[in-house]
Amino acid sequence: MEYETVHVLVVDDEEDLCWMIEKALRPAGFAVKSANSGEQALKYLVEKTYQVAFVDAKIPDMDGLSLAALIRQRSPRTSIILISGFYYSEDEAIVEGLKNNLFIGFIAKPFDLNEVRRLTRQAVESTE
Repeated sequence: MEYETVHVLVVDDEEDLCWMIEKALRPAGFAVKSANSGEQALKYLVEKTYQVAFVDAKIPDMDGLSLAALIRQRSPRTSIILISGFYYSEDEAIVEGLKNNLFIGFIAKPFDLNEVRRLTRQAVESTE
């Protein structure tokens, strides 16, 4: 499968984490853009359609779950993957978000970059 036209948005206030995800996905052919705030991410969504968005659950300017809901409203076809060092996969907010299709996957920090690549591919394949 060819991924060079797949655009991925990474939203996290930790610049090192954004850099790490970019470095994991770019060699696989994904076009990656990082935002360090919810406001910046929403601006990017006006400029381009992203097939996949990694959204941190806790960013300084807004709650990541609220941001995921805004992304879902503005770009219904974007597959959202929530990342968090705060929540765990069995937390009620995560279970509900997955059940309601707010996001298609969840990764707890610290995470394995192979898992990032796997979930990204899965997200792309689920929208084809």
